[in-house]
Amino acid sequence: MNIAKRNAFTGIPVINTPGVLGQTTGQQFLYRIPVTGERPLSVSIEGLPSGLSCIGGILSGSVDRDCRVSLTVIAENACGRTEKKLELTVAPDTVQLTPLMGFTTWNAFRTGFNQEKMIETAEDLISSGIADYGYGYVNVDSGWQDTYGGEYNAIVPNSRFPDMKGMCDALHALGFRAGIYSTPMLTAWGCPPELSSIPGCTVGDPDPAFPDTENGGIGLIRLEKENVRQWCAWGFDYLKYDWNPTDGHNAHLMKKELLESGRTFTYCNTVHARPEDAEIFAKEVNSWRDNTDSRPNWDNIKARLATVFRWKDYVSPGHFYDLDMLAIGKCHKNKDGNLMTPDEEVFAYTMRAFFCSPIQLSTEIGLLTDFELDMLCNEEIIAINQDSLADYPQCISGGIDDDYIVFRRNLENGDAAVCVFTLDCDTAAVSLPLESPCLIRDVWQKQDLGKSDSIEIKAEPHSAYVFRLKKA
Repeated sequence: MNIAKRNAFTGIPVINTPGVLGQTTGQQFLYRIPVTGERPLSVSIEGLPSGLSCIGGILSGSVDRDCRVSLTVIAENACGRTEKKLELTVAPDTVQLTPLMGFTTWNAFRTGFNQEKMIETAEDLISSGIADYGYGYVNVDSGWQDTYGGEYNAIVPNSRFPDMKGMCDALHALGFRAGIYSTPMLTAWGCPPELSSIPGCTVGDPDPAFPDTENGGIGLIRLEKENVRQWCAWGFDYLKYDWNPTDGHNAHLMKKELLESGRTFTYCNTVHARPEDAEIFAKEVNSWRDNTDSRPNWDNIKARLATVFRWKDYVSPGHFYDLDMLAIGKCHKNKDGNLMTPDEEVFAYTMRAFFCSPIQLSTEIGLLTDFELDMLCNEEIIAINQDSLADYPQCISGGIDDDYIVFRRNLENGDAAVCVFTLDCDTAAVSLPLESPCLIRDVWQKQDLGKSDSIEIKAEPHSAYVFRLKKA
């Protein structure tokens, strides 16, 4: 499959923010403005409310009143000047109104990472240009933990992380928000080989109210508050909370402590959210999973697509169904060579982007191929993922057991987007009639295809084709 080349460091500035940002009233805010274009370039923002400033392209501060303001982001370089409108909503418990984009460790390294590797990865995201497309989080998955102790009687880090606060400070200085991992289970998944086990946010005897929970169950003694206080002291901004089955009661207990902490956290629940608790996830959680861990193979990718139908009625701005971190590029499971074709990588990425899912890279950033970098840095597919309407795609043709399946979603500016996922088929011509003639743009190739009342594709198997439609 051919995809357009990236332009991270050439040409006139392109501002890659979503159309909306959210901030919790009275709490600290940090956001690195993603802008591509020839360097050096400058970024400024007009219309900022009192309490916020933009220095070096990093928006930070806090606002002590509820408000909704229209900002103008301005980027300038030797090639020209670009402006973009951005709506900022400041309100209680408001964060991540569009899907999270960033990096996480698990598929990349399993437990083979440390504090230095986290900072190095953040620097690689900037030097490669990836960060300038909106990838703004650097998240630690399991493997950081040791035992209980310290000032807060909370989980303390192992020797690989001698200065958690220093690591968070370094990530913040680069403009990234920092994430951490935990679980309500007595024993966390992802234990480093040098340790016999690592703890979660509960201790003591198993609580009989949760007899089906894995890894020894959930303890009767609750230490969510102590652990949240410790994460706040270190400066974390995101929590992946991981257990199975993923129930609404434990999700709510952690959410309560996060809300009372005085610090804004983007909050993710994994790994198998219970459908009977859907209302809790849709209200209190920024993203939730109901799928197996991602792996770099076709069967895993196709099985993940089959889960998108279950949660279509619960996605809204700030609350997203999570298709899990990516497994493209060099990662722990494919050290000896890529197990996916380029088309399958495009399929895996498109699935997250089109379905309003968080997009978390989990790979050796410095080993990404040019093709993979072009794929990760396509601002047009990212704009669909980050569209402020958060309209969940509807199936309009085909099914998961057919040669191909087609989805459509509406976009905030009145356009629509259509995605054709090709499954276990041979190369075939696909003709998709439209309700009325539209101006059609191929998003992956960044090419205008003209006005038509149908989409015509010569489709390869295990791939994805995305089109933006504007009424003619």
